[in-house]
Amino acid sequence: MSLMKPGSDNKSRRDIRQIGLYTAVPGLLLAGPLIGYGIGWWFDGKFGTSPYLSALGVLLGIAAAGIEIYGLVKKASSSENNSDNDTEPRT
Repeated sequence: MSLMKPGSDNKSRRDIRQIGLYTAVPGLLLAGPLIGYGIGWWFDGKFGTSPYLSALGVLLGIAAAGIEIYGLVKKASSSENNSDNDTEPRT
């Protein structure tokens, strides 16, 4: 049994999709720097450069998360604009 039936309202689908996209943002803000730190920490152990590569990993993780969040927001706003255009009558 499906929550979304084929004839259901397009606005509710758009809202659910946008909620999904925006709830991914906190996960990205957490995961990016943590993964960057982990990789930097591993390289620090290999090369003995502590804490420089860990700090670089955190910065790269923040940058990667920012790029991904930008893409998500752009995708969400473009889907909002497309759905707004679909509901307007064509002349």
